[in-house]
Amino acid sequence: MQPLAIKDIAQFLQGEIVGDEGLHILGVSKIDQGIQGTLSFLANPKYEEHLESTEASAILVSKERELPKNGKSFIQVDDPYLAFCKVMNQYFNPIQQYFGVSESAHIDPSADIAEGVYIGANAVIEADVRIEAGVKIFPNTFIGSGSVIGEDTVIHPNTSVYGDSIIGKRTIIHSGTVIGSDGFGHAPQKDGTYVKIPQIGNVVIGDDVEIGSNCSIDRATIGSTVIEDGCRLDNLIQVAHNVVIGANTVIAGQAGVSGSTTLGKNCVIGGQVGFAGHINIADGTQIGAQSGLAKSVEEKGQQLFGSPAVPLKEALRTHLIIRKLPEMREQIKELQNTIRKKDEE
Repeated sequence: MQPLAIKDIAQFLQGEIVGDEGLHILGVSKIDQGIQGTLSFLANPKYEEHLESTEASAILVSKERELPKNGKSFIQVDDPYLAFCKVMNQYFNPIQQYFGVSESAHIDPSADIAEGVYIGANAVIEADVRIEAGVKIFPNTFIGSGSVIGEDTVIHPNTSVYGDSIIGKRTIIHSGTVIGSDGFGHAPQKDGTYVKIPQIGNVVIGDDVEIGSNCSIDRATIGSTVIEDGCRLDNLIQVAHNVVIGANTVIAGQAGVSGSTTLGKNCVIGGQVGFAGHINIADGTQIGAQSGLAKSVEEKGQQLFGSPAVPLKEALRTHLIIRKLPEMREQIKELQNTIRKKDEE
């Protein structure tokens, strides 16, 4: 890549340079592994010892930090970690190098493909699909008929997007994920067999969402399964039919959300959390890993843990008591022996 002027980076970040304003940057690095020509950052106090010793040529630091006189250049910003993320997205994102449509891609003539789209080898774009400007669809990905992919969205290799799915702008979907597969709907009969319930709804994913690898987002039975703007889903997550996930909710890996459950906005869900169906979780709820939710949460902003999940402080008290059970058992046995001896007297 072409060298980047530190002045341009500072202007982009609305930061202030302390040091060599004529410096040029060739890459980025961790502060404890810095090399000459790179830009690094300091946000975590654990890495303060590397501020003076790092070989990085420039470091992003907070405006309040006292700077060492070690010949390095600094860019002072409000939030160094956020600034570093912005720099990587703007200047060092490898996704930007992909463009054009592969000759081996199959694109139905009725599909509406905007300019500036990348479609990789062996991708399949079915009838009446609309793909907006700046979208990148990597090899072996399937986009079903009637689907809409919003501007600047990235869909990584071997992803399946079933028909009529709607995906917003600047969303990222990682490899192996399936969008719009049938929901788990089966009606029991008297003879013990099941009749499949047709799943005729769709999936609607908002803007600025990121979905990890090998997730399953089921289409609605009727209506839509909805993932609102700004959500972040880790790898290996199951979202069942007619689920609604509120804006900016974050879900860690191996969590599962049963059908027709609604998660509020700005929730934080730990790994392997399970939700029963047809419940509602209030905005701002935080749920610890491996918890189970069997009923609705109505109060906003609670911290919950356990299975069934209870308020965090209550769960910690219970856990403390459980840890003491062996000791308490011995105490009870001693009391029983004391009582028995008194009775014998």
